[in-house]
Amino acid sequence: MDKIIDIKNKILDFIYKYRFIIAIVLIVLGVLFKLHGSSISYWNNYINIDKLDTSLILGTPRSIRSDEWAVTTPLIFSQAFNGFKYFSDILRGGTSTDAFTIYGLPVISLFEIFRPFHLGYLFLGLARGLSFFWISRFIALFLVSFEFFMIFTNKNKRLSLIGSFMISLAPIVQWWFATNGTAELFIFGQLALILLYKYLNIENFKHKLICLIFMIICAGGYVLILYPAFQIPMFYVFLSLAIYIIATNFKNTKITKKDIISIIITLLIFILLMASIIYTSRDTICALLNTVYPGNRISEGGGAFRKYVSYMGNIFLPYKEKGMETHPAKEAVMFGLFPMGIIIAILAMIKNKKLDLSIIILSIPYVIIGAFCMFKIPYLPQLTLLSYSSVNRAIIAIGYIDILILIRALSITKKSSKIWISLIISFITSFILVFICHKLNPNYVGKILASFLFVMCLYLFFTAIQYNTKYGKYLFTYGIIITMFLAGFTVNPISSEFNIITDSPILQAAQEINKNENGIWLAENLDFPCQNYLEMAGCPVINATNIYPNMELWEMLDKEKEKKYDVIYNRYAHVKMILVDNEDNIEDKFELISTDVIKIYITPQDLKDMNIKYIFTVGVMEEFNDENQEFELIYNDSHNYHIYKIHYK
Repeated sequence: MDKIIDIKNKILDFIYKYRFIIAIVLIVLGVLFKLHGSSISYWNNYINIDKLDTSLILGTPRSIRSDEWAVTTPLIFSQAFNGFKYFSDILRGGTSTDAFTIYGLPVISLFEIFRPFHLGYLFLGLARGLSFFWISRFIALFLVSFEFFMIFTNKNKRLSLIGSFMISLAPIVQWWFATNGTAELFIFGQLALILLYKYLNIENFKHKLICLIFMIICAGGYVLILYPAFQIPMFYVFLSLAIYIIATNFKNTKITKKDIISIIITLLIFILLMASIIYTSRDTICALLNTVYPGNRISEGGGAFRKYVSYMGNIFLPYKEKGMETHPAKEAVMFGLFPMGIIIAILAMIKNKKLDLSIIILSIPYVIIGAFCMFKIPYLPQLTLLSYSSVNRAIIAIGYIDILILIRALSITKKSSKIWISLIISFITSFILVFICHKLNPNYVGKILASFLFVMCLYLFFTAIQYNTKYGKYLFTYGIIITMFLAGFTVNPISSEFNIITDSPILQAAQEINKNENGIWLAENLDFPCQNYLEMAGCPVINATNIYPNMELWEMLDKEKEKKYDVIYNRYAHVKMILVDNEDNIEDKFELISTDVIKIYITPQDLKDMNIKYIFTVGVMEEFNDENQEFELIYNDSHNYHIYKIHYK
């Protein structure tokens, strides 16, 4: 037994010593085999219905992650046909469109230093670029979380490993992994804190300068996530951690005149770069801020109690949707083991007869953000800027603090509570949580699942309280890692390449057609996501998803003097356009179907006004032939998808 333990310890020491080299090797191997976690093969359910998907290795493509496979990834692929320019000639039907800021696409620009995970697209091609984007972000998130917790726990390797699993495989991180910057939130936020700690504890000026440069990159990367709903609440947490790091390490540093000058210069460089981005994208930013959605979306807070206390049910999200009130991505939160971290922290501070500064400081954003999430408190959202977030997004910060407090509490606990006390606390807490979880959503968490949750809670809570006993640390470590694998690792599929796209006859035909004679395309009478399909062939589809509105186009179609439809089209929107004979057959030209879906009725004259050359449709366009235009069928596939070319007379 001792020999086995000795071998295990040597293996773990080897992994720890060479963790950065191992990480690089894993990224290289993943990219070499073109592995990724995109659900892009879900297109097979819409376009290539009878085509065998040979790219899927493990897991299930997620329909609900359409923000990724149906919007973001096609947009990224379109950049390859656009030469990765800052302003795209493909998006929004060939209208010059800012691809860098709001769309967040890879571009050839100095500003890409703030989005390093895009570099694969620029230098490795789409397949390996997609692989690098997925793999490098996950490994970076895991490593950065580990290094941060090494600081936060005074170099406790086991607790740092637990913390890195709880962050990198958190349900909300994995369900939103490719969109809205959940990975980047923690990578840039925690890395900035690591660099701050290093800066305060080293004397070599060159090393300090390197820390400052990379802190600028982290700051820029964080800002350019451009999703305030996550950024604002998480900023309060990172600010609190920064205050703690400065307060506990400032005595170790000597600030010289050279340091002050270097700090001022790096800040000026950061401001200059951000100002350059704002100036270059000023029209884009202004357009987005003036949209009905999401520009004018304001939250008053309150109503997050169910979602917060039901976090344990997140373990079922990858496997069960029946009975769910919304959908898995909206239900996903951090798996913070609330309220066990708070309980253990209180017990530890009582036994140590000493308050822990980090826990006290973290309690401030915990109370403020928690109050916003749970209650509608007048002026609180406006004063804290949390009005630009939402309770469903701000709750990520609460869950993160739960994890921080739990890991910190375990690191300062010198002696575990008695077994019978631990058992009583664990039993009561588990019962209350599972009871609430079941009562709030009995259709999803039935009696059988509730029983499973109770056993799981009891195990995790009890082993957490007993962490410092002989076997407690092993039982808790294995338990939390297995739980995080079940809740997070199985969310996204593991695939190689994307043959469902590259081998698509429709895309190949559309690419060849557009290459021979470029023109503006219309996806006619097709529901989301089909409007976005031909973007992956480099075709400028006028009604592909508009991340920000093409106001000039929509106002041209809105022939009403008062522009009464602007509240409908002035938004982020998936656009369905339907061709009709004439204006007499249109009751309302624009219809709002849902918050981000609009329907527009157009006539043959509108086609000419929009300069449409090609139509992608399942309809029959010949019926619109007249003395003004002729629709020529130039492609037809076995599933009734057609491509027409319009000849105007």
